[in-house]
Amino acid sequence: MTRIEVVRRAILVDLAPWQKGAGIVLAIALPTLAHYALGSTAALMPYAAYCPFILFAAVFLGWRAALATALAATLVVDLLFLRHALARQVVTVAVFFMATNLALIAVGDTLRRTVRQLDALAQQQDIVVREMYHRVQNALGVVQALIRVSKSGTDAEQFRQDLLGRVHALANANRLLDARRHSAADDQADTAIDHLVRTAIAPFHKDTAFRIRGPRVVISPEAAYHLLLVLHELCTNALKHGALSNGLGHVTIEWTEAGTLHWIEADGPPTSPPTRRGLGTGMFARQQHWTIDRDFAPCGLRCRLSPR
Repeated sequence: MTRIEVVRRAILVDLAPWQKGAGIVLAIALPTLAHYALGSTAALMPYAAYCPFILFAAVFLGWRAALATALAATLVVDLLFLRHALARQVVTVAVFFMATNLALIAVGDTLRRTVRQLDALAQQQDIVVREMYHRVQNALGVVQALIRVSKSGTDAEQFRQDLLGRVHALANANRLLDARRHSAADDQADTAIDHLVRTAIAPFHKDTAFRIRGPRVVISPEAAYHLLLVLHELCTNALKHGALSNGLGHVTIEWTEAGTLHWIEADGPPTSPPTRRGLGTGMFARQQHWTIDRDFAPCGLRCRLSPR
């Protein structure tokens, strides 16, 4: 581990209040002991030994701890090392010392904020990369499943038209997902649950694969975006492993005036809880706009989505 990596990790540590207090005490005690050890040499510049520790406090503890260290250092020097100095000299030196400390605190706190913001950005980019990988893998799996369920009969042209229509509907659903994420417009037509459900299931709908019922309910654009994500994930899983994977099953989607949705799979293969936690499972767990309860019943998955 390099020196830069050690410093970066130390900056990113979230310290408890007592740990910050211990750091302040240490930042005062060490230069005070050094002042006594140097004797008359340190008396020429009584505040100098404290400046590096105030900078370190700003970088590793934050500007509040650094400011507390600077004020405590001023008091310690005035009481211990400037008792015999003239009052005017003490005030002049103290004011100069505090002005210098404010500059050091500003520099140290800027460095601390920069490192922490860069780390947060790196984590966000990692999440985006993993989500992109999951979306690509999901899309490939969906296309493969669409080819499987679209292949009926021996008419190649009919098969091609059917497959192209489903891929086009899948692309439209993904475009709506992206538009919902970046748009702040409150278009009630686009955020009605009926419209969202039909958009989400369009790439997967064949014959009587879906049964939909519920009143007209309009939800917020942010909740609509997350609902599309969840429905797309449920459709993908149903097509690859659930009721839509064998060509015989169907899915019932119904909702109440309160906005609670019920996803009910039937006549598909037996279901079981996932054996590993993938990105899709993580997305369900991290939902901030919907509470998701899944029941992996032998007769088919049952899922309840309740608005928060």
